Amino acid sequence: MKLHKNLLLTLLFATSPLAIADGAESLIALDKQWGSAGGPAGYVAEDVMGIGPGGLVSFSDMVAAAATTADEDYVVSGYQVKFLSDDIAVMVHTAAGSDPHASLHVFQKQGENWIVVATASAPDA
Repeated sequence: MKLHKNLLLTLLFATSPLAIADGAESLIALDKQWGSAGGPAGYVAEDVMGIGPGGLVSFSDMVAAAATTADEDYVVSGYQVKFLSDDIAVMVHTAAGSDPHASLHVFQKQGENWIVVATASAPDA
């Protein structure tokens, strides 16, 4: 019995980095979809807490900003994802283009879906 328990624990610890990597890749794919979707709907909670270069940002501010954004490819690099728990993750990345910036997003898993519940953006110097 002890051998089976040790094997099970070893298997769990050995495969958990793979689960985290898969989770990170899923969140990166989700962020890329958001970046090219033309707005935050479906990716960002309507009660999101946000900070931008001009101060506090609401969901409606994000919708308005998306409506005025130039139609260009969303080129992102430097993704880093850290899981704080099974349902909370923090992501950082940079974005190029007409609005080069660095972003920080807090994702929360709600049901089966991940959604951004807090975000911050700063111009890339």
